[in-house]
Amino acid sequence: MAATRAHSADDQYASTAEAAMAVAALTEADFARLGQIARLRARGLERLGWDDLLHEAVERTLDGRRRWPSSVPFVVFMREVIRSIASEARRVQVWEVSGSAADDAIAAMPAPAADPELEAIGRDLLTSIEQLFVNDDTALGVIHGLIDELAPSEIQDRLGIDQTTYDSTRRRIRRKIAAAQEMFA
Repeated sequence: MAATRAHSADDQYASTAEAAMAVAALTEADFARLGQIARLRARGLERLGWDDLLHEAVERTLDGRRRWPSSVPFVVFMREVIRSIASEARRVQVWEVSGSAADDAIAAMPAPAADPELEAIGRDLLTSIEQLFVNDDTALGVIHGLIDELAPSEIQDRLGIDQTTYDSTRRRIRRKIAAAQEMFA
């Protein structure tokens, strides 16, 4: 369904009644498309299923919390409302996970299946990063500690550096990699 409305400069949003009519006019194919979008957006969300996302999008549209711009097709608008709600839920979910719980959540994630092409890309990337820091033993030590999944305190002990030096080295690594990315972009 490609529902849009004609509008003037003063009337850039549809009323809630017009939004209700647009919801009622959605075809089975439109609902299937929105359901598929909601399924994709719900991946990784702990508290919201795809149907919750879709229902919440409709509810927020009908109660006026999300206003439908008149110039946007209704299905496109609903897609973006679903995206926004999923993004908001994901942000809340991340904030609720803290400290060691975040480490536990990351550790619980299944490891991706070995892919020879990805492994080759990873090796090439590591070689390129090592070349950036060929004269910086501290940075190389931090990088290899991170690759070995060591805790920051273990990396500091291994290299004999303090927290300030570790933090400074991490910033230096980020800046140098970002500069290299910009150079090759």
